[in-house]
Amino acid sequence: MKKLLVLSEKATLSFSAISILAFIYNLILYVRIEIGTINLGSINTFISKTEVYAGISVILIIIFHLSAILTITLKLKAVERESILLSFIFFISIISLIMIFGDFALISDIVKEYNAGLPGIESEFIILYFSQFLHLLLYCLITIFIIWNNKVKKRTNQFDAETPLKDEVIFINTQYIGIFTGIFGLSIMIALSASTPLWAIKKGIVIVCALLIIPYAAIAIYWLVIKIREKITEWYDEKQFQDVTKASLISFLSSVVILAIFFVLQNAFSKFLLLNVIWFPLYFFIALLIFSGTLLYFSKKAMS
Repeated sequence: MKKLLVLSEKATLSFSAISILAFIYNLILYVRIEIGTINLGSINTFISKTEVYAGISVILIIIFHLSAILTITLKLKAVERESILLSFIFFISIISLIMIFGDFALISDIVKEYNAGLPGIESEFIILYFSQFLHLLLYCLITIFIIWNNKVKKRTNQFDAETPLKDEVIFINTQYIGIFTGIFGLSIMIALSASTPLWAIKKGIVIVCALLIIPYAAIAIYWLVIKIREKITEWYDEKQFQDVTKASLISFLSSVVILAIFFVLQNAFSKFLLLNVIWFPLYFFIALLIFSGTLLYFSKKAMS
């Protein structure tokens, strides 16, 4: 386990150094495409000349992401204490990997809409650059974390010992990722509601929400894999079971109030017809945020 983690960290740093050049190349490519659309020039010729190099760059960036996710997953299993930073890096790594494939779709849509003379490509460039920001954030976080972590290990002359399966590390990290998922999901819902036509929201809401819950689903599945050999009654200790029960009750009562508010708004105000489209994902992310936040609060309160 320790040797695999060390090897994975070295591979991630190596791929980071190589793929950051690919990332910069693609970023410059996107900026030049945007400049071409602003100047009303022809961008098809430029894209055809650079698509091979852009494809190679994307492959390198994907390899880096896969290596980073492997490193963070191994680290989540090995650490002795929960880590909000480690949980956040895991969350960002999954979202950033998904957004790589979204970059392809965005560029394709931008080119098609530009050639057809359709308006609105400015908002798609904003999403594209936000995606690049997430990629860059991952590069910075994973590099800083690995270097800092290795310095700590050298200073203490030891590695983090692998912890028992019943300890609260993965349990609490899962709640961190649940909170990140809830906040990020709500932010996306608000952003879509503020600047996206209703027909476009209807078209993409299912896919967007499915992608947003992948980080939480991934860490939850990872936790289940760890626990699968145990009896269900042994998955939680007594304190954890009490915390889950209280958090579930609070989430349930809150969800009743939330759904009641949605119901009133939908029926009382015509301008809230948007809720007919986004009510479930909005409710899901709010409920997840309440559940994970409450559960984390109870767990931290017991520790203190």
